[in-house]
Amino acid sequence: MFKLPVCPHCKTIYRYGDVRKLIFKRKEKCYHCNREFKVSKIKILILFLIIALITAIFNLFQLYMVEDLSFIALMITNILFVTAGLFMIPFFISFKIFKKNTDKK
Repeated sequence: MFKLPVCPHCKTIYRYGDVRKLIFKRKEKCYHCNREFKVSKIKILILFLIIALITAIFNLFQLYMVEDLSFIALMITNILFVTAGLFMIPFFISFKIFKKNTDKK
């Protein structure tokens, strides 16, 4: 289900570390075919919605099942889910073909 992105031109697979370096860039050149592509981060919003849903469900589960629950325990579990989500960001990045304006006057 979760896959690392590939070059839209030559289908070269990018590794986890390479994708982490491209998170803050808008466009990049493929290291294999030297063509430009756009780094799309739209799916990161879906990741954050998934994290919010999972943490909300888990918090409700903790509140109903554990009798002596402290606020610190809830915060620790939320921090664990958010850090796990941060490690998942490269799986929610996609590469798209970069279209230049070709308007001729």
